[in-house]
Amino acid sequence: MKRWTILFSLSMVMVFTLLCFSGCSKKKPVDKLAPTVPNGIAITAVSSSEIKVSWKPSADDSGKVKGYKVYKNGKYLATTDKTAMSDKNLTPKVKFCFRVSAVDEAGNESAQSTEVCAIL
Repeated sequence: MKRWTILFSLSMVMVFTLLCFSGCSKKKPVDKLAPTVPNGIAITAVSSSEIKVSWKPSADDSGKVKGYKVYKNGKYLATTDKTAMSDKNLTPKVKFCFRVSAVDEAGNESAQSTEVCAIL
C-alpha cells in the first residue's frame, strides 16, 4: 500500500510539473502603452445632412487596436471598430469638428487626433 501511495504522489508531482512548464510561469506582460494617434482624418459630405469621417488605422505595440472613439465638437460621439463612420441628421450651415482616438485591447486610449472641421 505504501508503494502505491509513493507512486501516486510522484505521478502527481510529475503531472503538476509538466502542466506548470506549459503555462504556470508564463505571465503575459501588462500592456501600458496606448496605440498611436489616428491620423489622416478626413470629412466627406454624403448629403446636406450627413457626413462621413474617416482616418488611417492606428498601430499598437502589443496587439491590435480594438476600436476608435469619435468626438464631435469636443464631446464623445461613438465608438467603432472601423476606420470610418457616418454622422447623420446634421443641421445644414453649422460647423462640425471631429477628433478620433484609438483604443487597444487592454483599454489604453491614445491622445485625440488633430481636429478636422466642416460646414455642410
